[in-house]
Amino acid sequence: MPSKKNDDLGKIGYEDAVSELEEILEELEGDDIDVDMLAERVKRASDLVKACRDRIAAAKLHVERVVAEVDDK
Repeated sequence: MPSKKNDDLGKIGYEDAVSELEEILEELEGDDIDVDMLAERVKRASDLVKACRDRIAAAKLHVERVVAEVDDK
């Protein structure tokens, strides 16, 4: 069963995802991370990276369509 945090990936904004990734990176670079949480935080970071890449790809496609429409006029 997916966690509530993972359910929000479709709704999270790009900036919020990047901000959360930066927080996770700081946690991972620190010496205080709980080993039991390590795998969970790495998984969340992976999911956030995928969500960001998906948003970038969608934005790129949208821009290409808009440019194509302008070029056709």
